[in-house]
Amino acid sequence: MYRYKRRLNLKTRIKNGYHQYNAGKGWIWTHRRVAEKKMGNRILPGYEVHHINGIKTDNRPSNLIVLSKAKHRAIHNKGVKKWIFKTISKTKEVILY
Repeated sequence: MYRYKRRLNLKTRIKNGYHQYNAGKGWIWTHRRVAEKKMGNRILPGYEVHHINGIKTDNRPSNLIVLSKAKHRAIHNKGVKKWIFKTISKTKEVILY
């Protein structure tokens, strides 16, 4: 299903539960773009964006954290959401690079 944004001429869709948009240069994952804007630079290879609350369509900057692929996999493989909150509160760092 495609939706069109009249103001910006953006085409949007949901793929695998994640929002995407197309501004004419191909499909972009919305959560990745929001995280990049928050950080002020591109996400490096080997890093992924994690939705803290687990809701794939919640792309608020405060809900996104960039983690290494290994840490991101560990969170989802073990199902330990508490780990991420402890890490954030201990380091007071939202973007882990």
